[in-house]
Amino acid sequence: MRLKLYYFPRACSRVTMNALEEGGLAYESEVINIMAGHQKSPEYLAVHPSGKVPALCVDDEVLTENASILSYLNDLCPEAGLLPSVTTPLERAQQKSDLIWCAGTVHPFVRQVRMPIRFTDGDPSGVQAKGHEYLSGVAQLVNARLADGSWWYGEAWSIVDVYLTWLFGTARSGGFALDDYPALLDLMQRVAERPAFQRVLEHEEVGAQAAGIQFPA
Repeated sequence: MRLKLYYFPRACSRVTMNALEEGGLAYESEVINIMAGHQKSPEYLAVHPSGKVPALCVDDEVLTENASILSYLNDLCPEAGLLPSVTTPLERAQQKSDLIWCAGTVHPFVRQVRMPIRFTDGDPSGVQAKGHEYLSGVAQLVNARLADGSWWYGEAWSIVDVYLTWLFGTARSGGFALDDYPALLDLMQRVAERPAFQRVLEHEEVGAQAAGIQFPA
């Protein structure tokens, strides 16, 4: 099986790459330089018609949308524990619901905080303020769930923990304060210490340098 991940450093494709690394899967990768508009190139639109990352090529097929890709990778390498082992369809559906919640509910709030201009042609301050309001509610929920120092699923690490780390790390870079959420900060630190997460950061740095991408300080 040939796996190829199309990604952009620091984007939500970081979660996908982390799943590949945690699963010990061999994969190729290609940077899609969103800052240079490469996501709109005919070559990439032939891969992902929506011009987004991530996209994962599995042999001659293409998977898009993080929730779908992560579910597939969990089925591909269940021994990696990307999601805890379950015994009923309802439990599996709940796990998929958590992934979709990260991607379809929380991610847009983060975008409102980090890049509000994408939601309006006018003054983005109101969009950003609403993003902070919505995301604060999510942060309170997550912090309460993690108050005993556990992972999202209790004793078991999962890829949802990585997703939450990316979401709130990105929001923090857009000015969303995390000081009031110590359990969430603790989760993010524990995720960052995992070897697979460190490998992903190194992979992204190499990819960014090779593509000539320079991020603001």
